[in-house]
Amino acid sequence: MGLSSCVPWWAKLGIKLGLARLPVPYALWKRVGLFRHGEMMVPERAISAFESHFQSAVQHGQLPAKFRSLELGPGDSVLSGFAARAFGAEKAWLADAGRFAETDIAGCRALLELLASRGREVAPLKSATLPDAMKEYDVVYLTEGTSSLKTIPDQSIDFFWSQVVLEHIYRDEFPALMKELRRIVAPGGIGVHSIDFRDHLGGGLNNLRFGDDVWETPAFRTSGFYTNRIRPREMIGLMKAASFSVDVISEQRWPELPLVRDRMAPQFRPFADEDFMTCEIRVIMRPV
Repeated sequence: MGLSSCVPWWAKLGIKLGLARLPVPYALWKRVGLFRHGEMMVPERAISAFESHFQSAVQHGQLPAKFRSLELGPGDSVLSGFAARAFGAEKAWLADAGRFAETDIAGCRALLELLASRGREVAPLKSATLPDAMKEYDVVYLTEGTSSLKTIPDQSIDFFWSQVVLEHIYRDEFPALMKELRRIVAPGGIGVHSIDFRDHLGGGLNNLRFGDDVWETPAFRTSGFYTNRIRPREMIGLMKAASFSVDVISEQRWPELPLVRDRMAPQFRPFADEDFMTCEIRVIMRPV
């Protein structure tokens, strides 16, 4: 369980800034519920996350019978790669900014059993370790962020997706990520991305209180609450600038501005209200 929801955003910020400076490995923080990168190590959640984005792709496009998939930011688990294989992927890539995933094979066994019980065609697992299972099922785990994508051949990805990940890409790295995605996506490929524009401190827009001179420092970037603060229309513009078409297929909005304008850092005050009213979207991306 993470920090209690009753803790104010500013206290969470201070606590995480302090804890992130301690010489404690990520695995320990994850064990006690801090700095966790999602909860995809639970087989049911890994399947449902993949299936939800895959079904959006199927509804809005046409994938090859044997497609090749890429997930951005799998977090604490590689299980979604095995889910992709069961849904027809002939190869599954997973790309993250570090080696965060669990290494126990038990979750993999449980996921494959669950998929088989639901009628998915799953080859019997022969491997005794998770790295061997990944080789057996052709699941590739890349852990050097955007630079990892350079190892993926041109036009080799048919389906690329992410769940509340794109808001965490460093602001100055976002255009480079879009450029690499455009290079590796096959003609006719389709991407489905769920993006959360709330702050990751209290579910509002408290991250807009800080200027880039504070927010983009290494201390803030590495303390477990960083979001790039790219506004929805701006993010869609960056996608289009990389030669993707973008369709918003779902949207959640705040009923009113969640942070009064005079509490925002000066760089955000000139923005239109519309740039702050969207809290979550799901988009379809296609190469053009």
